[in-house]
Amino acid sequence: MPKHKPASGHACRPGSHRSAARKRAEAVLPGVALILAACAFPAAARGVSPYLPLQESPEIERMIERVLILADQPVLARPIAAATVLDALPKACERDAALCERVRHYLAGFQKNYGVGYMSLSAGAAASDETGAPETSEGAVPLPNRHGMGADSGYEVAGRVFWQPSDHVLLNAGVVAYKGDATPTGTLVSFGVEKAQVDIGWRDHWLSPMSDSAMLIGTQARTMPGVTLSNYKPLTRLGLRYELFISEMSESSNILFQGALTTGNPRLAGLHLSIEPFPGWSIAVNRILQYGGGERPDGFSDLFDAFFNPSGYDNANPGETEFGNQAASVTSTFLVPARVPFAVYFEYAGEDTSRGTNYRLGNSALSAGIRFPSLANRFDLTVELSDWQNGWYVHHIYLDGLVNEGNVIGHWGADWRVRGDGVGASSAMARVGWQLKGGAFVEATYRTLHNAAYTAPDYERAHSLDLLYSRSWKRDFHVGGELEAGRDPLDRSYSRLSLFLRF
Repeated sequence: MPKHKPASGHACRPGSHRSAARKRAEAVLPGVALILAACAFPAAARGVSPYLPLQESPEIERMIERVLILADQPVLARPIAAATVLDALPKACERDAALCERVRHYLAGFQKNYGVGYMSLSAGAAASDETGAPETSEGAVPLPNRHGMGADSGYEVAGRVFWQPSDHVLLNAGVVAYKGDATPTGTLVSFGVEKAQVDIGWRDHWLSPMSDSAMLIGTQARTMPGVTLSNYKPLTRLGLRYELFISEMSESSNILFQGALTTGNPRLAGLHLSIEPFPGWSIAVNRILQYGGGERPDGFSDLFDAFFNPSGYDNANPGETEFGNQAASVTSTFLVPARVPFAVYFEYAGEDTSRGTNYRLGNSALSAGIRFPSLANRFDLTVELSDWQNGWYVHHIYLDGLVNEGNVIGHWGADWRVRGDGVGASSAMARVGWQLKGGAFVEATYRTLHNAAYTAPDYERAHSLDLLYSRSWKRDFHVGGELEAGRDPLDRSYSRLSLFLRF
């Protein structure tokens, strides 16, 4: 992780170092040279930054969110770079010195040349009842935003170790494992500078300001391997941030091409662009494109055409060859600098274009949220609502849908339905955290989901409740327990009680 000092403190060697980085980037992500040219490697710049845990360590993640709000730093995409939080600390410390001290101590672990980034170990007992569930439902209830983990898993292991031989090179080895699966989430080779960092490996993507759901892509499914180019240092006076990635999805034998099925691994390309016109207000646009797989075309020129003319290439008239499947969103976050500061954020998304135009979104989805990071100096409160029309995460070319390893890559609520049913739905989430004296933390999260009633399955309203208790131990560790219980729309009940140790 780059040290926290002015950019002039790190000189980026010219010549062979710069050209080598560009050649490696161009080899894995066509067109990267254009981006690198636009934000050319400066003569003096900080290096790469590791990413903080995403949906793995609630105690730490809540503190990070609070620091960023106090520092007037809107969040529109995740995971968050550790350097971003480090830069936000001076301003946040003016409002909450105790919080800053805890976060600064946590970030100190990332400023070493090697070490453990984070580690979470949990074990316990799980129970489920699928009585009355339709025959078309498969497996245990998938827990929200847990990388595909089912409610029947009795254990979960997540962690990452790192080695940073230089400011501009970072090696990570990570894993997320639970009953029936292990994925090298967080295993990355990163190189570059603060304005152009390349990540190769299993990197998560969360293209939404919402903290409990993401319509385009989040952590509901297992992490996909791929290549990402992004910046953690904003560009220009508008505070431009970007993220481009291409990932490989799991194999599917239900891909339609020229009237027949073909088997292969579809690709997923993504783009995030955000600006901050005024301090505390950010707006972003996001796109994902599912394409290729088997015999379907996957060339860069085809991807380029479909990106800039989605209505013509991705929503072609019957009988024409379509490129693939796309979704887009516009998001925004407002940080209100009141006596008790809070964040208000929105997401407007479309699974398709509408009326033959490139700028209208069809099959729309709307999400909104509000977060109070500090109430009475001990509580935090988050409320989020989402509503989406039919057609999300299903497709007439990719018959398995917008899924990876059997799980929807976007909103967790779309996994709580009969597989392949593109039904619309609405969801709500309320989360309350309580910081107790002595370093203890209690959090309660309630979720509910209602699927529309115009398809064949007889859906019920779903409810879930998560209770978390965590306590700091020897300063670097958190120990505690978690109770998760609920009933999904398919009338499947579940409960899971676990104990954990986190570093």
